[in-house]
Amino acid sequence: MELKRLIHRGMAIGASIKALKIAFFTSLSWGLLWSQSDPAGAQQRVLGIDVSAWQGNLSQTTWNNLHTVNDRDFVFIRSSRGGTTGYYNQSDPNNLNDQNTLSQRYDDPYFVQNITRATSAGMCAGPYHFARPDIIATTENSGGIANTGTDEANHFIQMAGAWMRPGYLLPVLDLEAGQNERTKNELAQFCIDFSDRIYEVMGIRPAIYTNGNYANDLQGASSSLQDAVVAAFPTLWSARWPNQTDPDSIPIQTGHPKDTYTPIYGPWDDSPNPTHPWSFWQYASTARLSAYNNGNSNIDVDVAQGGIEFLKDHLVPALWTSDSSGQWTTLTNWNSGQTPIAPVQGPGQVPRVGPLTLPAVRLPGSNDTVILDRPSANITVTLASGTHTIRKLEVREALNITGGSLTINYVPSADSTPISAQFSAPVTLHGGSLRVHTLQVDAMQTFSLGGTLTCDTIHLMPHSSTPAKIMMVGDVTFSSLDGAAATIVNGSGTGSSGLIDLGGVDRTWHVSNGAAAVDLAIAVPIVNGALSKSGAGTLAIHGASSYTGDTTVQEGTLRIGNPLLSDTADVYLSAGTTLDLNFTGNPDIVDSLFFDGVSQASGIWGAVGSGAFYTSPFLTGTGRLQVSTYVAPIPGDFNHDGSVDRDDFIQWLGDFGINGQSDADEDGDSDGSDFLVWQRHFGSGGSSSAISQAVPEPSSIVLVGGLAIIGLFKNLRSRRGS
Repeated sequence: MELKRLIHRGMAIGASIKALKIAFFTSLSWGLLWSQSDPAGAQQRVLGIDVSAWQGNLSQTTWNNLHTVNDRDFVFIRSSRGGTTGYYNQSDPNNLNDQNTLSQRYDDPYFVQNITRATSAGMCAGPYHFARPDIIATTENSGGIANTGTDEANHFIQMAGAWMRPGYLLPVLDLEAGQNERTKNELAQFCIDFSDRIYEVMGIRPAIYTNGNYANDLQGASSSLQDAVVAAFPTLWSARWPNQTDPDSIPIQTGHPKDTYTPIYGPWDDSPNPTHPWSFWQYASTARLSAYNNGNSNIDVDVAQGGIEFLKDHLVPALWTSDSSGQWTTLTNWNSGQTPIAPVQGPGQVPRVGPLTLPAVRLPGSNDTVILDRPSANITVTLASGTHTIRKLEVREALNITGGSLTINYVPSADSTPISAQFSAPVTLHGGSLRVHTLQVDAMQTFSLGGTLTCDTIHLMPHSSTPAKIMMVGDVTFSSLDGAAATIVNGSGTGSSGLIDLGGVDRTWHVSNGAAAVDLAIAVPIVNGALSKSGAGTLAIHGASSYTGDTTVQEGTLRIGNPLLSDTADVYLSAGTTLDLNFTGNPDIVDSLFFDGVSQASGIWGAVGSGAFYTSPFLTGTGRLQVSTYVAPIPGDFNHDGSVDRDDFIQWLGDFGINGQSDADEDGDSDGSDFLVWQRHFGSGGSSSAISQAVPEPSSIVLVGGLAIIGLFKNLRSRRGS
């Protein structure tokens, strides 16, 4: 990237496995990203460039046109080269003027202006650092001190650390010097030390830019160092120029660097890594783009191995930076909320071109992948207020959503991850709302649910003893995304299925009605409690559920895909609801069946036209219910809730003289005689809402339709409506 311009002109990896998972979502897992050997199934690859001071002063108009006219969506921009000490004149690489000293520091004077203008134009941009491992103890004017990866990383952080934050592409180590001055092991260790320092300070692993020669030098290092290099740089930017005379003829949408040079990837090509492990490919240095000097000068051009979503996966993630529990809304808890440290140029450097514009301090935003992971602490992050939108979410510390709303806007695409969020630690949604397309709850983890949830798919991962679980800690208000059918399913793998635990009580799923025939399908077992269904939508249960409590349909439709209802529990269907028996074979046995509070006869029940002995429009589908017990009504229980109490008195008042619903004596109407029945049985059935005053005596009303009871009725009804 740098040496060619001169030609044209004339941790120790000691971090825990948990810590290394910072690469999740940023470089993607090997097996997921590169398993797509057929590029026809992938998204259109996005194009980019890389620039430095060699390109001179690029105007905002140039940057705008590079993006909109030349379709360049990303750019890597040089910020620095060499270590923190000394000076380097890039116009005098052979040191003819004897000015290049010590670690040969160089600060690119155009970096800040370039990255500011590129992002203003709408491009994804990130910094790169040209490494100088060729500076060793015997190098002229080095002071007898060899450059180190740690010192060069410190220089990189000094100049570009403010942009190693969410909203910018991952920082890059440009490795194309030092192979003649260092052994392969020394070169590998230099790179590892560089990455370890970036990780130590910024919490992220950088990418690496290299060509086939240097990749093979790294592959010549010891096997342990090779593995460490790949872990230190999970993102590979490969340089391979298959046709410098005609860059436009290179098949960048379907081709790979390896197509014209087999050993191009070095240690990144070793098993179990993928066949083509590159994330970015610099495919030419001689391209001509109309936006750059009217197409009269060469410029480096690049392509990503995926579309816009793939590109966003390589933005710096939003990281929780505190080892203490805290609020999501506290700026200082995030790397995006830290005050950026302005770069300070070294002695003798060319003055910066343009104003010093630093990134804005902010909470995680709509293009950010949020990672909650503190390797050395166990913390809880609380989201209690506000409206928040992010791109992806990786939870490795406890997360409590107690208020406000969190939207995760990523929709799985072929060139990125198949999930929008992954819960690898306990998550509680109780009092707030969560909107996510595809969620994975890992085995041995619990998603405690009692708020408002909008989703497309939830994967509950299996396990031999502790599968993923949704624990109902309250009622749930559920909506599917864009009206499509949503599912809760068992994830791939072996072991016991993920499940939904009702918590030993009656829990309600309020399912909104969308465009799909089924709004929410639950294909995992539901256990431990009673289930109520509200909302106008359709809830379908297909798993091997074993909950033993009652099943209540207050609104809409409940569809059961197998005979899962408890043999000893009751089924309650309110007026206008449907129980869809979507199975065949033996009937599903239940204890009692209630239509709008009224117990139905024991026997075989089914849909109208099913041929069952008893039929009802409350029931649909091919399945049948075998009802064991008919429950005789309690005299005076006018509202059919199993208790004779104040509510039944109010019901009687509303029915008096109008209909026979409060007809306890079965004479065809609701009158004073029915009041006497209510009075005699007041308190029956374990009333929870009994009136505190004495029950009225018979003499206080007219038993058969006189003016006194009509007046009482009108007066009480008037007071009810006031």
